[in-house]
Amino acid sequence: MIIRFERSVVVAAPLERVFAELSEPARFLGLQPLLTEIREVEAGPGMRAFEAIERVPILGPIAIRNRLHVEVTPLATAQRVKTAARAPLGIRVEAEFALARDGSATRVRESVAVTCPRWLHGFVRNTAIAAQEALLANLARRLEASAPADSATTALG
Repeated sequence: MIIRFERSVVVAAPLERVFAELSEPARFLGLQPLLTEIREVEAGPGMRAFEAIERVPILGPIAIRNRLHVEVTPLATAQRVKTAARAPLGIRVEAEFALARDGSATRVRESVAVTCPRWLHGFVRNTAIAAQEALLANLARRLEASAPADSATTALG
């Protein structure tokens, strides 16, 4: 079963800073709220990849730990960053961050497609939407709180 949704946020930071943040695997720790560990691994040309552990709450403080494989594909000329994640139980998450200048700020629209077994649909849908909304809020909070000199930038061509 495929679940699709999208959300957007305006981040008071230049597009180049937002692109750099979303292109760096290590920066997903603290952005994506379920992730507790990240280790970058070898990836194909033009991509970055990481193995991660996520903590998914199932009953209040009771949570399961999932091991994920995530590929990040920065597309500078298109001002987009794509991610693809594989999780246990046949769960796959494909997302795309589309960036657009909005004055001195950046509009970030994330489109997500989650594939999962039908019996997990409700749980996965709710968890994925909450994680996406938190990621976008964390992205805005992180970049708006840091000075431009604190962030790596990447030239977009």
